[in-house]
Amino acid sequence: MAVLAAGLSCVPLSAAENVDVVQNGKAVSARFTGKAWDPTPEGLVAEGTERFIRASNGLDAGDFRVRAKLMLERLDGSAASFMIDDNQVGFDGRSGTLFFEGPLFGGTTQAGVAAAATLKPRVPFVFEALRERGTTRFLIDGVEIRRKEQWDAPVRSVGFRPWRNRMTISGFSIAGNLIQAPAPPAPLFASGTDGYHTYRIPALAVTKTGTVLAICEGRKNSSNDSGKIDLLVKRSTDHGKTWSHQKVIWEDAGNTCGNPCVVVDRETGGIFLLSTWNRGDDHEGAIIARTSKDGRRVFVMHSTNDGVSWGKPREITADVKKPDWTWYATGPGSGIQIEQGPHKGRLVIPCDHIEAETKRYYSHVIYSDDHGATWKLGGTTPQYQVNECEVVELTGGKLMLNMRNYQRSKGNRQTAISDDAGLTWRDQTHDPALVEPICQAAIERYCWPRGAMPGVILFSNPASTRSRVNLTLRASFDDAKSWPHSQLLFAGPSGYSDLAVLSNGKIACLYEGGASNIAESIIFTAISLESLTKDAR
Repeated sequence: MAVLAAGLSCVPLSAAENVDVVQNGKAVSARFTGKAWDPTPEGLVAEGTERFIRASNGLDAGDFRVRAKLMLERLDGSAASFMIDDNQVGFDGRSGTLFFEGPLFGGTTQAGVAAAATLKPRVPFVFEALRERGTTRFLIDGVEIRRKEQWDAPVRSVGFRPWRNRMTISGFSIAGNLIQAPAPPAPLFASGTDGYHTYRIPALAVTKTGTVLAICEGRKNSSNDSGKIDLLVKRSTDHGKTWSHQKVIWEDAGNTCGNPCVVVDRETGGIFLLSTWNRGDDHEGAIIARTSKDGRRVFVMHSTNDGVSWGKPREITADVKKPDWTWYATGPGSGIQIEQGPHKGRLVIPCDHIEAETKRYYSHVIYSDDHGATWKLGGTTPQYQVNECEVVELTGGKLMLNMRNYQRSKGNRQTAISDDAGLTWRDQTHDPALVEPICQAAIERYCWPRGAMPGVILFSNPASTRSRVNLTLRASFDDAKSWPHSQLLFAGPSGYSDLAVLSNGKIACLYEGGASNIAESIIFTAISLESLTKDAR
C-alpha cells in the first residue's frame, strides 16, 4: 500500500487497491480540466472557476477511502469544494459555513459555523471521505462533518475545485475497488472548426423514421449572443453512431438566427423548427430597452424529408407575440406533440418573453392545432422571474412547464401546470430536487404507464446551485414529483442540453461542455434506461 505525503497515512481497506493521485505535491494519477494545476514547493496549486483536478480512476460499489491534504488561501464564500460525481462537499460556503450539494445530499444544505471553524486560511487540513458497509462519512481533520447511510453506488469521479479561491493540494489518494474513469466524450460540434467560432444552444429530435437531428447555433465570429448566428443541423440514421456533415438551415447575412426549438409531428412526419431573429448589431439590452434598430421576431421552418432540406423561414411574430413584449425566445431545445386527451395532436412550443413596462420576464407557450399551418399564443405563467423552459405531457391530461429560475434565494427549477393543453397555467412552484445555477434544462417523457409498469420522465441540466458544471441526467417514475435516479454525464463545465428517445429505446442527450468552458463543444451521448436507473442515489 502506498503512503500519502505530508503525514497522511492510509489505513488498508479490505481487498482494496490504492492509488496516489497527488504525491509529495506532484501529479501521479490525475486528470485536469482546464489548465493543469501548477507545481509549487507547497503542492499543486490552482485558482479560478475553470480548473479541476480528478482522480484518473473511479470507485466501484463497496468500501472506499478518499484522503487529501489541502489548503485554502482564504475563507470568504468562494465555494471551493470536494467533488464526488454530481455532488459537492464545500469547504467555503456563505457566512462561514460548509455546504453539501447534490442528489446524494437531497439538494443543498449548510453546516453550521462551528463545523467550519476548524478551517483557517493558509493552514493545511486533511479531508476524508470514507465508505464502510454502506455508511459514508465525510471528515475534516478527523472530525465527522456529515454522513450518508445506505449508499453503495459506484462513484465515477472524485476530485477538487478551487472555484473562486486558490487551493493547494500536497497529497491526494483513493482506495477501494478501482474502476477506469470514463474517457472524455468526443464533440459533435467543436468550436473553432468548420467555419464557426462557437457552437451553442443544442436542440435534439428523432423523426418519425428514426433519424436523429442535432441542431444548434453556429456563432460565426465570437461566442457572443449577438452578431452573425446561423442555425445548423447534423443528421444520423444509425442512432447517433455516425453523423452527416453539418448543413445550414437558416442564415441571414450578418443577423442573428437562433434559439432553435424543434418538434416532430408524429401524424404527418413533418418537422417544425421554431426560432427567433434579430439584427446582428442589436444587442439584448437595447431590444429590452426599445432602443434597438429592430425587434425580436419569431419564425418557423418546416422539413418534410427527415431534415434533409428545410423550407423558407416563415414569420409568425404577429400571431404569437404581444405588442408590449420586447425580448422573446423560443425554447430553446424541443417542444412536444400532445399524445393523449381531447387535444391530441396539438404541437406545443415553450417560449419566454419580457414585458416592456415592467421588464418582468415570464414563460409561455405557443401552439398549433393544424399540423403547423398556423400558430397561436397560449398561456403565460402566473408569476415572473422565469424564462427559458421546456414542456412535458403528464398523465391525466396535464402539461408541465419546467423553467429556468431567477429567484436567487431559490437555487432550483420552477414548474407550472396546465389543465387545458397550455391555454392557462397554475400552481407555479419550485422543485427542490432539481438544483440549477440559472441555466436552461431539458425535460422529456420516455414512456407512458402501462399495466403495472410506471411511466418515466427524464430531466437534464448542470446539477449545481453555484456553477454550470455536472451535466446530470435524472429519471422520475411519478410524473416528475420526485427524481430518485440520476447519472452524471459530464463532470466538467457544462450548460444547455436537450433530450430525446431514440428509436432503439436509448436516451439521447445533446449538451454543451468542455474542458475549460461550456462553449468549447456540443456533445452527443446515448445511454440505456437500465444504466440510468440501476443505481438510485
